[in-house]
Amino acid sequence: MNAILRPWQAGASGDAEALAEVYKRADEALLSNIPDDRTIAGARTWLETITDAEDAGDLCARAIVGEADRSGRRILGNVMASGTERRHSSACISYWSVTEARGHGVVSAALRSLVDLLHDELGIHRLELGCRVSNPASAAVARNAGFIVEGREREKLLYDGIRYDAEVCARLSGDPRHSGPRVPFTPPR
Repeated sequence: MNAILRPWQAGASGDAEALAEVYKRADEALLSNIPDDRTIAGARTWLETITDAEDAGDLCARAIVGEADRSGRRILGNVMASGTERRHSSACISYWSVTEARGHGVVSAALRSLVDLLHDELGIHRLELGCRVSNPASAAVARNAGFIVEGREREKLLYDGIRYDAEVCARLSGDPRHSGPRVPFTPPR
């Protein structure tokens, strides 16, 4: 599956309509990773929040975009580092994808690209993520991007009133890089 990574675009000609369409078609796996307001206004708000935080240097988010449809945009997913902590040089990783992008390795490849950017260009030493123990696909994405399981946090995550244990994973800038493919970046906005 061909894809590129690019910054999310807010504003009048941005990604709000395409993102609202993703929200509309979201399955159970995606619903827990997207905002509660799944309208076009909610998509605009999320995009403005993300782009403002990125401009402030508080996070790094990239849209995974597939071959264009008639609208010119086909959002396949998101990879993001948030909670950037400059003193200790760490950030929290998250990712999501639409149903049709799963199982093709595109999210793992996108995450490997983001990891390279965060370590090599942004100088972030420690990247952390947590994935639900009952979500082996998310754990596979983390493992395929070179993350190492460090432990388990009991009842860490809450989805629809149910608590789930999470595997805590991390990778350090000095850890061996995963040799798998990467998703190319477009130039920054």
